[in-house]
Amino acid sequence: MKKIFSILFISFFSCFSLAQIKNITIVSDYSFAQDKRLQITKANSLGALVSIKVNLIDNFNFTFSSGYKLYSLNEPDVLQTWNWDFWTARYYPKIISDLNADPNLSVEIGAIQKMDLIPAILLLNYDFQLTDDLTITPSVGGGVYFYTRRMFATETWSKKFPAAGYTLTYSFRNFAPDKKGNPFFSKFGLDVTYNLLSYLDLTASSYYLKMFETEGTVGFDMFPFSSEFSFNLGLSFKY
Repeated sequence: MKKIFSILFISFFSCFSLAQIKNITIVSDYSFAQDKRLQITKANSLGALVSIKVNLIDNFNFTFSSGYKLYSLNEPDVLQTWNWDFWTARYYPKIISDLNADPNLSVEIGAIQKMDLIPAILLLNYDFQLTDDLTITPSVGGGVYFYTRRMFATETWSKKFPAAGYTLTYSFRNFAPDKKGNPFFSKFGLDVTYNLLSYLDLTASSYYLKMFETEGTVGFDMFPFSSEFSFNLGLSFKY
C-alpha cells in the first residue's frame, strides 16, 4: 500500500514539468466521523486546507491537498481504555487510598481528548463547465492521515478545614502518552466553483472518506473512525 501511494505522489509532482498549474485553493474544513471505532461516541473537527490543481489534458486534473484539522473526541471511559499504565496501575489506586484516608478530601476527575490531523491527499478530477461562471468537479483519489491523539486527565481537588470553615480547591492536568500513526484512505467528492473575478473563484465542496482497514500496521488500530464526511468553503486563485 505504501508503495502505491509513493508512486502516486511521485507521479503527481512530475506533472509540474509536463502540465500547468490551474489554481491554488484555500478552504476552511468541517468534518465529522460517520463510522466511529474504539468506544468513541462523537468526533468532529475544524481545520484549513490548501490545494494545488494541475491540468493534465483537456478537463482532467490532478489536485494535491494538505493542511491541518483538529478533532475533538468523546470517549466516556477513555481513562480506562487508553492503556495508560501510570494512571491505572499506580496513580488512580493512590487517589482512592488518599480519599479513604481523609474524609475531608474530595476530587472530581474528567478527561479531554483531541486529535491533530495532517492530511496528504491526491485526487484525480474532471471539470464540467455548466455555464460561463459555474463549474462542477467530481473527484476520486486517496491519501494518508498523519495523526496524533492526545489526552489529559483533569483533576479538581477540594480539602475541607472544618475548624476554620474553609475549603481549599485546586486543579491540574495529568497528560497521557500520545498515540500516533499514518493510516491510508480513499476519498470521493464534488466541488462547485463560481467565478467571482478573472483571477478568483468561490468554491464549495463535500467529500466522503473511507479508511483502509490495515489492522496491526500504520497506527490504524488506534485510529478513532472508519469513515468521514467533510465540507469545505473557500477561495480559489486562478493562474
